[in-house]
Amino acid sequence: MRNFLFAILGALILASCGNSKDSRTPGEYLSAFVQANPTVVTFGKIDLNALLEKAEYKKMPKVGVILNGYLNELSGAVNLETPVHFALEGPFLEDGTPSAFIAFIETVNPDTLAAKITQQGYDMEEDHGMHYFSDGDMALGTKNNLTVILSKKGDFDAKALLNKAFDDAQKDLAEGRIEEILEEEADLVAGVSMQNMYSTSNTELKDLSASKRKEVDEMVKDSYMMTTLNFEEGQVVMNTKNLFSDALMEKMFLRSDDGAGIVKRLGSGKPTIGFSMNMDMRKLQDFLETYSPNTLKELGESAGGPAAMMMAMGGKDLLGNMLTGELGAVLVGSPNMDEGMSDFNFFVGLGKQGQMMAEQGKMFLDAMGMQEVKLDKDGLWVSSNKAYAASSGGRLQLPEGCQDFGTKGMHLFLNLDGVDLGSFEFENELKVINLIKYIHFEMDNEGSTLLIKAKKENGNMLKQAVDLLFKELEGKIGGLAS
Repeated sequence: MRNFLFAILGALILASCGNSKDSRTPGEYLSAFVQANPTVVTFGKIDLNALLEKAEYKKMPKVGVILNGYLNELSGAVNLETPVHFALEGPFLEDGTPSAFIAFIETVNPDTLAAKITQQGYDMEEDHGMHYFSDGDMALGTKNNLTVILSKKGDFDAKALLNKAFDDAQKDLAEGRIEEILEEEADLVAGVSMQNMYSTSNTELKDLSASKRKEVDEMVKDSYMMTTLNFEEGQVVMNTKNLFSDALMEKMFLRSDDGAGIVKRLGSGKPTIGFSMNMDMRKLQDFLETYSPNTLKELGESAGGPAAMMMAMGGKDLLGNMLTGELGAVLVGSPNMDEGMSDFNFFVGLGKQGQMMAEQGKMFLDAMGMQEVKLDKDGLWVSSNKAYAASSGGRLQLPEGCQDFGTKGMHLFLNLDGVDLGSFEFENELKVINLIKYIHFEMDNEGSTLLIKAKKENGNMLKQAVDLLFKELEGKIGGLAS
């Protein structure tokens, strides 16, 4: 009896394992595909159902009814509640497009999907259990519970590429950082493989010496950057997280300053726009020499004069001797165009060699009529209005959401609260700027955060944007939403 039970249990396990690859989720299919393809530079998922719900598309007059009816029909063929998973293959073309885009969608009923495609006038062909068609740069194949959509420029063998995609999606699942990225929950999740980006790159990285290429190979191995995007109540948040190897993380050159020393160097006033950067210049030079060896030479040639001479002379601490890595600028004064241009304050930290070059810069700025230009042992201080200069003894009154300005390696903010945007006369989709209270971006060696805050706290930011754009569209074509 015991042997019989073990036999039954073993048969069930074997049957389960044998069928599991045909009943994977789109995320698992993508995981296997990414693992099997070293040309995949970017991969991830987008939750279209969540985005539609956040936009409250059903409440859109006429358009909502039409869209809801179409989605209801489509739901009989594909699972719209499962995120669409995707992969972008390198090398990327000159216009920024990937060599290929592949989407993985969960199929509910392959026959229903094939029928709908046929109704659209396309002829479905069959090959080894896969039904497929191609049209121009796009091809689609469906098999069991998976539909694959492929987009690729130029001539390509749709049947062969689709079959390969289905085969690769059945291979072993990825683990580690790929798995971590695909398990992340957000409206949009994307992972970038630094290793695959480097290996498919057509840039000057290919011109590195064999020893340097080997060093870079080890550095970018199993290194990824993860990005998440979420539309939330009254805001949009995008985060990046650097999942780098220890060797690559050691190369990162941004510096943090909990005391936000740059703020003290940027004078006073209520800034509308602010930017700050704090870098370890010696690490930056090492990074550029490793990844982009021609950059320093090109910078020198474009700068000309003493800068070109210094760049040509080179040296281990070239950048560190010219710049301290601390830089900041703010736009202060009136933010409204009808009251004239805003004033600005600027500071750049200088090394010993940078001090020599800055003498010429100071003369030029004085000639331009800047009200205060000061060059001292710390760096170059510039202000278009003495009332806001650092020497006035005042301090910046940082706007809401920007209190941490200057503490991270890079900061950027745009404060639109109280700004009269009517004079800018934004058109079409740019009108969404009218919804924004402020934008705040910060970055350090661990990752970055972009926060877009709406003036209206209640209501999903995506819903607010869709409503505004819909009203704009309604006004143009008339009667659409009446």
